[in-house]
Amino acid sequence: MTPPSPTDATGSDYAGEDATGLRKKAISDPAERATLDPFAAIDETYADPALKAIFEGLRATIADGQSRAWSALNDSERLRALYETGLLRPGPHPEVDQIVELTIDAVGIPNAALNMITDVEQINVGIASRSNDIGDQRTHPLSDSLCVYTVVSGSPLVIDDIADHPILRDHPAAKSGVVGAYIGIPIIDNAGHPVGTLCAWDTQPHHWSSGEVQIMTDLADVIQNVIFDK
Repeated sequence: MTPPSPTDATGSDYAGEDATGLRKKAISDPAERATLDPFAAIDETYADPALKAIFEGLRATIADGQSRAWSALNDSERLRALYETGLLRPGPHPEVDQIVELTIDAVGIPNAALNMITDVEQINVGIASRSNDIGDQRTHPLSDSLCVYTVVSGSPLVIDDIADHPILRDHPAAKSGVVGAYIGIPIIDNAGHPVGTLCAWDTQPHHWSSGEVQIMTDLADVIQNVIFDK
């Protein structure tokens, strides 16, 4: 399974309340509701906003539409906030680079990056690795991105072992062996628009402690201050 790219969607499942939508509201039997919408049970089982963003993207792809959450990537105000950071211009970006480098030491994880999410791709604007093997590629399609889910949901995405993840175990990053464990914290502007993700990852499974999640959150706050409170 390849996670859906919102740029492949052409319509909207939320344009109005058609007969199917009204019928969904009227159905109380879980089995019948699941027949009408196979993702209904998933919606009721998982409360994690990042997981729900993944499910919404899958539902929209199957329905040849675009979910409300994923369409937020195209929001003009969000894109304006993203481009106004100035981080999409070729670097270096010393203040951001220093925080990303600090992340791998503060969390004790091999890799960290600051990725910005446009409406069509992920752009790496800062990366650090203990191996110093960071490569030259700085852009990736959204279908190859994990950080996009953090931006779509506006919430952290924490994965201890991607091979055991109910949805992302077949993600390109998992199948390639690049990511075994991942944590992403959204970077949000002062108006509440998620523009990117501070992330860290290991090629091996890793249990993210509450302390590590807090450190990542604090470092994301620092990045937000640097970017938006100039």
